[in-house]
Amino acid sequence: MLLVVTGCERNQVTDTLSEYQQRMANVLDTSFNAAMTSSSAPLVTLHYPNKRELTNRIKSTQLDVKAFYSLKQCDLNVLIAQRNTPLGRTQLPSVRYIYEREVLASLSRCKTLMPQHSELLDKWLEYKQLTLPLVWANLVQTSDETINAFSSNSDFFVSAPPTQLHETQSALSYLLALNDSDNSLANSSALESNLDLLSKAHLPARTWRTQAVLQNELNKTTQWLKKQNLHALCPDGKASQKIKYLKNVFTLFFIEKIQPIGSELNRVHYALMPFYSALSQHPRLASPFRQYINTHGNDGFDGYQNAIKNHVQFWQTLFKHCGISPRAN
Repeated sequence: MLLVVTGCERNQVTDTLSEYQQRMANVLDTSFNAAMTSSSAPLVTLHYPNKRELTNRIKSTQLDVKAFYSLKQCDLNVLIAQRNTPLGRTQLPSVRYIYEREVLASLSRCKTLMPQHSELLDKWLEYKQLTLPLVWANLVQTSDETINAFSSNSDFFVSAPPTQLHETQSALSYLLALNDSDNSLANSSALESNLDLLSKAHLPARTWRTQAVLQNELNKTTQWLKKQNLHALCPDGKASQKIKYLKNVFTLFFIEKIQPIGSELNRVHYALMPFYSALSQHPRLASPFRQYINTHGNDGFDGYQNAIKNHVQFWQTLFKHCGISPRAN
């Protein structure tokens, strides 16, 4: 059932736009230039920055064998040993972040248990505190789950259940809060759960792709309509039958199908906008990532809204000239 619903959502936006364009062209006995088809929909693609641009290279702490064995009175040497296994050297960003938090906690404990090594432990603790924000940035920018949430090209957007939107808000809030000094939120189960919620819903990516296709196709449609000399179809300010048919097409497709999707887009955007702003302005995150979030989360929304506005204004002007109401009969 989930696959059926997802498939319907994937095609509904593009199919509606395509039929809207084709119906108007049929009424006017002409063709819609470069009409969109379902096969052209994947051209609306989100291009996420390359991982190599986003990954912070963090120098590993060097510790000689003698110092390593001197720490056997606390659990720090166990963590060090784990990190030096083949699996430990290829940790996922989320696993690495939790590991670094555990090291910091262990260093604090070791200082209490082994005051004779306080100089070594203090230097190590200072370095780990300095590099933790970089590990956090890698978590946000290079995790497979966040990449999917911000750049999945598999679906468009029709609506978001309140639970899904709330989960996305909570997950983004959780990731941002992890960068605070308080480590009470940092546990593996909570982190993986929030990443999973972000990935499965991928609300940012779905809304950004839908914004883009609406902007592209409505701008194209508005420009095409302006070339049709429709005002000539209202001699003496009276609507011809073709104009009445066009009004029906406008009502059936734009008012009843496209605008409700736009309303849902607006609702989700304004709910997630504070997180987009926080991510796009965060100094610890890489410039390409911040620019990407800003381009789609802020500029993309403005472009989509302008496309809606210009399209509606065209019809309002035409209907006023023709002396008819844009409302359904």
